[in-house]
Amino acid sequence: MDSPVFAVDQTTSTTTNTRATSAGGSGNQASTPKGATRGRSTKQSLRPRKDSSRGGNKGDTRAGGTAGASKEEEEEEEDVCFICADAVEFYAVGACNHRTCFRCNMRLRALFKSKACPYCKTEMESVIYTRNAVATYEELCKDPLPFSDESLNIKFDCEEAHAKSMYMLQFNCPRDMCQYVDGGGWKGLKAHAANDHTLQFCDLCVKNKMSFTHEHRLYTKAQLRAHYSRGDGTGFTGHPQCDFCRTPFYDNDQLFDHCRKKHEQCFICVRNGSGRHVYFADYPALEKHFNNDHIPCRHAFCLEKKFVVFENDIDLQSHELEAHGSSIVGQRARREAKQVSVNLQYATNRGAPSNNATGSGGRNTAGASRDRPGDT
Repeated sequence: MDSPVFAVDQTTSTTTNTRATSAGGSGNQASTPKGATRGRSTKQSLRPRKDSSRGGNKGDTRAGGTAGASKEEEEEEEDVCFICADAVEFYAVGACNHRTCFRCNMRLRALFKSKACPYCKTEMESVIYTRNAVATYEELCKDPLPFSDESLNIKFDCEEAHAKSMYMLQFNCPRDMCQYVDGGGWKGLKAHAANDHTLQFCDLCVKNKMSFTHEHRLYTKAQLRAHYSRGDGTGFTGHPQCDFCRTPFYDNDQLFDHCRKKHEQCFICVRNGSGRHVYFADYPALEKHFNNDHIPCRHAFCLEKKFVVFENDIDLQSHELEAHGSSIVGQRARREAKQVSVNLQYATNRGAPSNNATGSGGRNTAGASRDRPGDT
């Protein structure tokens, strides 16, 4: 029988049946490209330099050593994108003249719907894709540009940049060596993958992941089940599932949003931190929790109103005087209702000496009393 309560485990992208509390954290699979605050990094390379102190001779000036060094210098000078750190094939240049690779710019404009420069946040209404590594946006605009895309407001200074950019926007089959392109959209591409390759897309990834069509993965039925439950072994740990509805969600953010709208949470446990991510299937399940772990008001009006529950007797007594004080008949009953019962318990000091213990001077140091006047 399914448990009426479960806690979302945020350390992974899964949910766990439990009656206890759960850990916090988030596991979103797709995110905005990082690195926008790292500064411009043209004329740099992420390839590590060869350490001359490990293997080979330090002072080798022969022709072979010189040729190897010059090759490494060429690699060092290769431009890389400061967002994805890949080698730049075509630059994307806007009015602010900050450069990224055309793939990162295309992802921002087409998928994330953002025209802001990732470096300075300037809105770039139009950008130019070019191989020119030094020309400014104004200089590139002086000559007519042969290709453009009006929907994204992108201009291209060569046919190759235009062709590769348009390929990214098509519904291309991600299967290796497959050249199929569907002109109708996802429906036709999914049918092609199922009929020609006996493979499937993950519908949650297709709907939510910020990737181009050719970047998605295709799965067999067994692989797709593993993808949903435990991920692909690439850091992604699977799509979380609502244990009440048996419905999977793309990430924990969507699962939390669903649970807040469709299920119940104990506001007292949320307030004291013991049940921040614990949910109940419906109000009857939550009501059992109220009766077992908290103190509900038993008046018919409050039971019908729901959620009239308190953490301790003092809060309940205060509520009864304020909300139901008119139903208390008699001065004595009213006086008793205003009295607060406080039960104080004192812990015994186990380290205290017994009544027969004496101090260093031989005097009784525990339980001793002063002599009364007149005592002999």
